[in-house]
Amino acid sequence: MITGPRFSKWKLVLLVLASAILTTNAIAQLSTATLFGSITDTTGAVVPNATITLTQTDTNFVRVAKVKDDGSYREEFLPVGPYKISVSAPGFKSLVRNGVVLAVMQNAELSLSLDVGTATETVNVTADVPLVNSGNSTIGQTVSNVEIENLPLVNRNVDRLLQLVPGVQTVSTINNLGYQEIKVLANGSTDGFVGQVSYYLDGGLNMTGLRNSGNQIPNPDAVSQFNVVTNNYSAQLGRYSAAVVSVITKGGTNSFHGSAFEFYRDRNFNAVAHNAGAGAVKSPYNLHRFGATLGGPIRHDKDFFFGSFAGYRFRTTATNSGNLPSAAQLAGNFSENMPSDITKCTDTPSTADNTNIKFLVCNPATGQPFANNTIPTSSLDPTAVNIVKYITTALGKETKQPFRTGDTPYTYRVLEATPEQNEEYLIKTDHQITSSHRLSLSYFLLNYSIRNNLGGFTQAWSYSNYANKQQNANLGDVWTINSRTVNQFWLNYTRQNGGRIPVTSDPTKKTLADFGSDFGVVGAPSLPNISVGGVQGFTLAQAITGPKAGANVYNVRDVLNTTRGKHSLYFGGEAGLEKDFQLTSLNNYGSFTFSTTNGAKFARTTNGLSDFMMGVPAGMGQDTGLYANANWYSFGAFAQDDWRILTNLTLNLGIRYDWQQAPTDPQHMTSNFSPGVQSHAFQNVSIIGTTSKLAPLGMLFPGDPGVPVGGAFTPLNHVSPRLGFAYDPFNNGRTVFHGAAGLFFGGISGNEWEFPSNYAPFAVRNSGYTRVTSLTHPYSNDPTEFPGGVNPYPQLMFDYKNSAATFLPLNQVVTMDPNYRWPYSMQLNFGVQQQFTNSFAMSVYYVGSFNRKTPLYNDINGPQFNITAAGASGASCTDLTKACGYANSSATVNNRRPLNSMFGNSAANPMYSNVWVIRSNQNSNYNGLQVTLEQRLTHRVSARGYYSWSKTLQSNTLDATSGLNGTFVDANFPQLEYRQRSDQDRRNMMTMSFVWKPDYFDGYNRVVRTALNGWTVTGIWTANSGQPFTVTTGNDNYFSGLGNNRPSIIPGKSPHTLPQSSRVGEMKQWFDTTAYCRPGTDAGCAGVGPLGLLGNERPAQLDVPGYRNVDASLFRSFNIRESLQFQFRGEVSNVFNLVNLGTPSAAMNSSTYGQITGSGGSQRIIQVGGRILF
Repeated sequence: MITGPRFSKWKLVLLVLASAILTTNAIAQLSTATLFGSITDTTGAVVPNATITLTQTDTNFVRVAKVKDDGSYREEFLPVGPYKISVSAPGFKSLVRNGVVLAVMQNAELSLSLDVGTATETVNVTADVPLVNSGNSTIGQTVSNVEIENLPLVNRNVDRLLQLVPGVQTVSTINNLGYQEIKVLANGSTDGFVGQVSYYLDGGLNMTGLRNSGNQIPNPDAVSQFNVVTNNYSAQLGRYSAAVVSVITKGGTNSFHGSAFEFYRDRNFNAVAHNAGAGAVKSPYNLHRFGATLGGPIRHDKDFFFGSFAGYRFRTTATNSGNLPSAAQLAGNFSENMPSDITKCTDTPSTADNTNIKFLVCNPATGQPFANNTIPTSSLDPTAVNIVKYITTALGKETKQPFRTGDTPYTYRVLEATPEQNEEYLIKTDHQITSSHRLSLSYFLLNYSIRNNLGGFTQAWSYSNYANKQQNANLGDVWTINSRTVNQFWLNYTRQNGGRIPVTSDPTKKTLADFGSDFGVVGAPSLPNISVGGVQGFTLAQAITGPKAGANVYNVRDVLNTTRGKHSLYFGGEAGLEKDFQLTSLNNYGSFTFSTTNGAKFARTTNGLSDFMMGVPAGMGQDTGLYANANWYSFGAFAQDDWRILTNLTLNLGIRYDWQQAPTDPQHMTSNFSPGVQSHAFQNVSIIGTTSKLAPLGMLFPGDPGVPVGGAFTPLNHVSPRLGFAYDPFNNGRTVFHGAAGLFFGGISGNEWEFPSNYAPFAVRNSGYTRVTSLTHPYSNDPTEFPGGVNPYPQLMFDYKNSAATFLPLNQVVTMDPNYRWPYSMQLNFGVQQQFTNSFAMSVYYVGSFNRKTPLYNDINGPQFNITAAGASGASCTDLTKACGYANSSATVNNRRPLNSMFGNSAANPMYSNVWVIRSNQNSNYNGLQVTLEQRLTHRVSARGYYSWSKTLQSNTLDATSGLNGTFVDANFPQLEYRQRSDQDRRNMMTMSFVWKPDYFDGYNRVVRTALNGWTVTGIWTANSGQPFTVTTGNDNYFSGLGNNRPSIIPGKSPHTLPQSSRVGEMKQWFDTTAYCRPGTDAGCAGVGPLGLLGNERPAQLDVPGYRNVDASLFRSFNIRESLQFQFRGEVSNVFNLVNLGTPSAAMNSSTYGQITGSGGSQRIIQVGGRILF
């Protein structure tokens, strides 16, 4: 029975009252900063009648405040940048403090002391704010403009510098939907279509909720700085639960300033990959990044502008390969492959046969070898013959690449171009409208495109053009109401629109039907994906495409700050509307697999290539496309008190309430599943191959009793209490203890919420057809797959408006748990900051993050294992331990699914395959020690670094970085939720960065000064331990349809990596492969579970090799004239050309088992460039 969430208003009242006692840290200002402190005389007595004037020296922005009776002051929502602080009071000398620089989201303390004297006397001091944070308990870090402009950025992507922040475990940029996504994992957070990090640009949301990923940000010449908060951030922020990344672009000043730049990379600058092999030739590689910036005043001291343009052009090639049939094979003559040592189709080929490409071609109808290993011309599949002729002709126009070691006489290698480009535009204006109102406006536009090659013979078959357009518009206003009250308002709009368009090399060949097949595509035309296995195999690749994917995001936020005595109070809220969209064809083009093994019902020829030439696939998949939408509103309200209870103790107390609507689709394309319950939501239902007028039993839809429109009930109890403190025990501003605890609710991605719409009845997806007649006539007359022997896909229809739905047998279904709960995180920290000198500080923190209610897709219809020799059968079979009489094999996977033999359904004619239910039942824990060091510029050197020692544990099926598909539940063997290491668990992580300006030659003659001064050397050193991986058998002994069972550990052995004296030795054998055996395959191998067929190995016990890297840059600035410079730059990634190894082959049936053949990072890459600065 489906029920709504149980919620008591009294629980909410109690929770709110408790939260008033246990609340949060300082407010996070996404584009501004806070400055506070106290004014005293030289004896330490407060000066209550002082006036403090803050002047931002770039724009002459001024804020004047009166010091309170207790000598304290606090100023909120200050523009970032350099400041001059002036303090005056009767009976004291005036004080001017220069060199104060405020950073984004900084909560800086600056306490000043006045000397007795007259106001006409002035004391000038130059010094920055302290390095320790005495204002709040937030853990995070600001990456300054000095670091952005000086540290090596070979890719010119600012997000690369996120690695400088402790707690950030992974930073990656991917493009799977037609637009680029930034994904950050911090302090054990997960991703997998969920996303737990918020991204902001100039104070406005800069992310796409389709997968909760960050959007692209402007080029480094346009970025001022960015801040990353990784633990116990403000109550103002509540959209996601792991971290906040806030980027601020540059702005205009009273002086015109800007830059023009060009950066270049070429293959001649790059090192050859360590695993490329002897004689490897570098692929063509040509990259240009160029652009310009300009900022300045519109009206002096009043209005300012800043603009930026940047372009990117990248041309490279990739070598793709495959095997093509010889002329004789194309005619069906495989006599050249006739083995000499086997004569029967049931014989197992020897290793020598496989090495020398020898195999028997067998008649599928008789199971006997063809005479002379030759397929009669009449038995060749005309579609297959047409495809090979077409590919051969197309490849004949390409330049064939040289053979490599390991290639066969059938190998064909060609180069494929992969052009990529973008253009970005930024315009930003700031306006001091009145003395009370400061308005900021910004607009960012990015156009991006890339040709996405799919592998195999892409250039002769098909590829995809990816293109996207990103837009960000922000409006912000800071209103100084009076000396004690300031309000900040923000409005923003973000749009991301990407697309993936399939392109065929021949416009006349759009689908498989153009080669003579009966296969029918529903929706946008596209060529199929064909995979031919075996040593002579090849791939004609295709991928999911769709012209639209992205989101429109609207958000408004308002924060009011008022100071009352020792309390700095914040009140505010935000509201948002997100509209995600995805128009996709899915796998409507068809996917065909030709394997190297015999089949059961539809026998095959024993070799993938001869199977293909006869058009006898081992399996086929086909989908229908869809246009899915996920729309939702969100609201948040918060209150906070930064209470300076003592001069050396600040409490950060706050509370937040969030309401995020369960996303809805305009066509109500979502579902629930309740076994045995009948839906009556549709008036017109058709199940192909049956006479049923009712939806398949168990599937429920909006309109059925108890089924929410969004698939799940919107929770009402997202109350987030947070508490933090900052304590300076010696009241000297050099030693500060911090501690905090808080609750942080996350959000749901649109892609996750749209998953039900990707499956029956909204879109039909079936990748498990195994009884296909041929490539030319794929739709067999088998009642379980293609009733009537015709293509059923044109008949499939979902029409919400007319209450109509169509279903196929073997429906693959994804549904929502109606009682699904949003993920949340409980965060803790405790530690100390110590400033040893005016320029050097250190911090040591314990950081904990405990993620709960993370989603997982559980298959409730997993095939049951038959533990008896013969179980009961028939429609009345409900004993799951007997699997209804079907033997355990890959052919009976769907027959052994329990929902197909219960509630009157027939196991012989199954209605369902997978039934995935999206549930919120997974957890992960992060515990870490994080140590940071910071050295401000002293003796021309500045440096910063961190070391973290941590452990991340998770539920056994939770994957931090990919889709969240879980294991099925077997009544015979309820698989334990092993707590295991996360796939992002790196026990040790260390990063150090430095900027060195060796201008030590001012006292020398002009020649020496000119030659040796003006250089800058910078670097980033990274060292991380490896991530865990799991050894697998590579096969499906348990016949679950999932494959890759875990092996058992041989008694007396233990899993461990092998110490090697060289990288070559590590590549040959990374771990002890003799420690494992395969239950049910290897003699004497003991397993667990039914019949002992499951391995006893625990997951994630071994680590991949660690990662080491040093990036460096060297540049020199030349003065052309006053305020005009030319800067020549050389930047190097992996300057020492260190070899980082990839993940070892961990499948026991692999020919490279235990070996490392891939790379864990690129070899040395050099970039040269020039900048004109003014």
